[in-house]
Amino acid sequence: MKQTFKDRLKLLMKEDRPYTWARKVGIEKGLFQYYWQKGKIPTYENLLKIQNFSGCSLDWLLTGKAIDIDQLENLPMLKEATPVYGEMNIRRNRALDDVKSIFASRIDRDITLLEGILERIVLSKGKKRTPVKAK
Repeated sequence: MKQTFKDRLKLLMKEDRPYTWARKVGIEKGLFQYYWQKGKIPTYENLLKIQNFSGCSLDWLLTGKAIDIDQLENLPMLKEATPVYGEMNIRRNRALDDVKSIFASRIDRDITLLEGILERIVLSKGKKRTPVKAK
């Protein structure tokens, strides 16, 4: 089942009722009703209000897709401690932090093990890995 814009709004609302949530976000009831009942996409201004209130990315809000791992460092911090949306982005961010921590530790055994794991993942995806030259 394909997730709709309304489905993503429901995730952001959690326990709130739709029009109560819209008021908190700062979207006029009549306008929100148009989005909610007709399934229309809000204006850019109202998308930004939703993003600023919830902390979700515009990409996820519009498409439901998680962002790429190379964009994680530029991802704004989420305002909720335990959000129910964008969980994949949070897991990727934690994994990236773990990888950075291992490389920062400079323990050769851990780095070699991690590089081996990453190489297997890359090879299993059919991508060619370019070797990094030692300094």
